[in-house]
Amino acid sequence: MKRLTLREGVILLSVFLIVLLSSYLAASAASTDKWAQWRKSGHANRQLALEEATVEQRQATAAHCGRCHAGQGFLAWLPQLQKGDPGLIQGPGGTPATVGYLSMLGLNKFTVQPQTCTTCHNPDFTLRITGSTPLLPAGFKAEGVGEGALCMTCHNTRNGKIGWNDPDPKRWTAPHTASQADVIMSKNAYFLNYEEMKASPHAAFTGDACVTCHVKLNPESHTFKAQRTVCTNCHGPNFTADAVQKPIRALLHEVEEAIARRVLAAKEKIATIRAWDPKTDQYTPNFAVRGADIVKVELEEIHGQQGLKFVLRDGRELYSQLGDVKDAAGKPVFPTSDVIVRAGWNYWLIEGDDSFGVHNPSFARAVLLRTLEVLQK
Repeated sequence: MKRLTLREGVILLSVFLIVLLSSYLAASAASTDKWAQWRKSGHANRQLALEEATVEQRQATAAHCGRCHAGQGFLAWLPQLQKGDPGLIQGPGGTPATVGYLSMLGLNKFTVQPQTCTTCHNPDFTLRITGSTPLLPAGFKAEGVGEGALCMTCHNTRNGKIGWNDPDPKRWTAPHTASQADVIMSKNAYFLNYEEMKASPHAAFTGDACVTCHVKLNPESHTFKAQRTVCTNCHGPNFTADAVQKPIRALLHEVEEAIARRVLAAKEKIATIRAWDPKTDQYTPNFAVRGADIVKVELEEIHGQQGLKFVLRDGRELYSQLGDVKDAAGKPVFPTSDVIVRAGWNYWLIEGDDSFGVHNPSFARAVLLRTLEVLQK
């Protein structure tokens, strides 16, 4: 083997160092790009983490919201989830987490973090969950969904499994707004036997479910916001999200109107509400309402519960959780067995998915049409 001259060795070493430096700079630039993209995403919202996942705001219930609304909370909850327990963050030895313990984890106003790089990625930058999810708080596993399994771990209704033909859910709960996993996997709707429905092809045949459209086919991958033209990658140049969303938005509006008509039909029974002020986030108990003065009703989600906005004849707007709308005897005008409670769940399930049908067009359409059918009986 020919020995290199000193000059040749210096040249070879220089080339090697240039290649190494170029690779480092490219990796650094890519990392910087992803950081800048992440800063524009909902995952970077520290204000939301402060509001939803700190002991100052939530006390011990930070063990619920902190599972996903805080990076530290997710990392504390993940080992528990992977062992088959999707419940609240636990303290040492499986005891209920105390305010002190949650604060020590970082769920306080001084140290709480949103979903940062380390929330989703291991130290070697592999994803913390891939392939299939553990049992989710929504009461099901999402199997064979590739890298999308990580997204679905938090983006689900988080209120347990729904009995599709249950005549009384015994609660006025709304599905957690991040209902994407339920919708794309065809789960947790009333009136419709979802057990017989298949997951959307977007979950089963795109390779990595959520990640395919929201990251891999997204030039700004770590904003996690799919482009409105992403559908054209598989469905052709003339097919955009609008083609699916327009009819689903129309059906959602019809469901809301159908529920509102049922509420208005019972308005004479309404005597009091626990009025909620969206500006101050405060409640006024036993707020008197003259049902005859209500001229319009809209659906609202108030602190995880189904709610209503009443528009009065004089233009005032009043807000109340559904279970706090009472008659003169102090009983709920709309008990949990009332059909509008299950219909409202279905409305918020599809609305809270936020894709307006794109994630699972057939499921969204079937849920809304079946809901309308039931409401019109």
